[in-house]
Formats: sequence, C-alpha cells, structure tokens
Amino acid sequence: MTGKSNKYPGLPPLPPPFVREEPPIAEVIGEKCIGCDRCPPLCFYDSLFMRETPGHPFGRVAVVVPGKCTGCGLCFEACPVDAFRWVPGPRPALEGGRRA
Repeated sequence: MTGKSNKYPGLPPLPPPFVREEPPIAEVIGEKCIGCDRCPPLCFYDSLFMRETPGHPFGRVAVVVPGKCTGCGLCFEACPVDAFRWVPGPRPALEGGRRA
C-alpha cells in the first residue's frame, strides 16, 4: 500500500494550499452532482441543501451556504461522484483591528 488515497484524485492533501490566507469551504461542482441527497444529512452545520434545478440531468443539485460552511470536509466523504472542491471562504470578522 502506498498510503496515497484515490478518493480525491488530482487534489493536494488537506488542507488546501490557500488555507493560510483564506479559510477553506466546500463548493459544489453542479455538473458533477447527481442529486443523491447524501451530503445534507451529514452536515453538522446545516450548510447544505438540495435545490430543484430544471434542466439539470438529475433535476436537482446540492448547494453550499457559504456563511454556514466550516470546511470540515464531511461532504467530500459523503459524495460518491467527487462533486465538491475547496474554495476560499469568507474571511473572519475583524476584532479590535485584528483577525479573530
């Protein structure tokens, strides 16, 4: 065994490289989503829901609510078709001139 995972082919190990500048959150790749509904029940932060999407081959796709996503990665594990990617999330609020 090489110790290399095939779950995220082409993706660097977690956390993503931009984690020092921006907190990572998940984003759905709509074209890849099969509307299986596996990710929303797994999200502890209620940051995922399914949206009816007329014209999409599966009729609906998962949607991430950026302000609720913590970047925990459970949705990546739940997704059977690797329809998630890391993107920079909202920056933490400033507290007294310093980042929280």
